[in-house]
Amino acid sequence: MRTGMRIGFVATAAMLALAACGSSGGSTAAKTVKVAAKPTTTTEPTAIGLRVNADERSEAIADKPLTPAQQKALDAQLKIAEQTAMKYPTVAAITKAGYIPAGGFTPGAGAHYISMRSAQMIYGRVNALNPAEPLAYIFEGTAPTSKIVGLMFAQFTTYPPEGFAGPNDHWHRHSNLCITFDKGAIGIPFPPDGNVTVAQCNALHGMFLRKTFWMVHAWVVPGWKSPQGVFSHANLNLHCADGTDHTDQTGFCVGASA
Repeated sequence: MRTGMRIGFVATAAMLALAACGSSGGSTAAKTVKVAAKPTTTTEPTAIGLRVNADERSEAIADKPLTPAQQKALDAQLKIAEQTAMKYPTVAAITKAGYIPAGGFTPGAGAHYISMRSAQMIYGRVNALNPAEPLAYIFEGTAPTSKIVGLMFAQFTTYPPEGFAGPNDHWHRHSNLCITFDKGAIGIPFPPDGNVTVAQCNALHGMFLRKTFWMVHAWVVPGWKSPQGVFSHANLNLHCADGTDHTDQTGFCVGASA
């Protein structure tokens, strides 16, 4: 399960990349803006034991204290995010609204559902985070009765975006990603952040991304708060349906359902 925790997130970023290319007719570079980078660290996360990149390590550090003004602003943002998440309490509800799965269920990461429309809206706004407009809704599994557990936000910036109020939303992105498409399904044939080449990806008729966009997870659903903090990379409460974190070679397993 070396790649498991990140599969759903990377697949979602890939879908966002497609929306960006469709909107701009080319690279996303022209749409990026430079913002101040938030502090990072090389501290290893206490998460389900998977290899992670430097960005993901920064998402596992302890939260820093907030000023009263920061706390007030963040509380307001997280309240909106929670209300947004609860619009789709189950997979059945999200699919009825036209959202599609990006990858399968992974322990620590859940199952991600997105729409191309939401991807295009986020791309067009570049550096303005709206807590009511996540890129992905995250669920405890892929069954119709699987419940909502969190959200994922994305931003098109050169450096980690300002994002939510305060210093605790550490954003991540991935490199050397190959994605394939078959009848509307997204495949990830090689581990992200690895040594896959453009030629290897082309051989599978895939799309190669040297870098994805910035992403952050928000575990805002009551009953599913992450023990590592609302913006932690992984939610250690998310496991396979059998209670383990044992996945197939791709990093997926059967998630929970109500």
